Amino acid sequence: MDFNTDAMKTMQKEGHKIVEESTAGRAFKLSGGQCLHAAGKNGASLSASKCNTKSNSQKWQLDGQGRLVAHSGSCVDVAGANAVLQKCSGSKSQQWKHDGKKRLANGDKKCLQGDGASGKVSAAACSGAAGQVWQ
Repeated sequence: MDFNTDAMKTMQKEGHKIVEESTAGRAFKLSGGQCLHAAGKNGASLSASKCNTKSNSQKWQLDGQGRLVAHSGSCVDVAGANAVLQKCSGSKSQQWKHDGKKRLANGDKKCLQGDGASGKVSAAACSGAAGQVWQ
């Protein structure tokens, strides 16, 4: 039986990437080159800023409960139209998924929307807006 060693190497690299993202976190990037950024503690608004692979403030994990968790241990939540950091809970507003359209959508059907020009990140009704696509 012959094995496709190139395919095996590719699968192995992908597996390592998945493990790294689950333990170290990953960045979520807008098409304009800005990344989802958490500056501050609970209550602080999220922003979109120039991507920096060394910045822990741009490392995120989707935990086993579907929460989007910052490196600091706080969770992404919604306060009005603002996307903010809050103490993690089980609320629908903290239940996020990176959906098939590459949007970060929560249990209340709100999506994170970044504005590359202003750096603001808000929670808006999910749509096809370019600012809702996070790579």
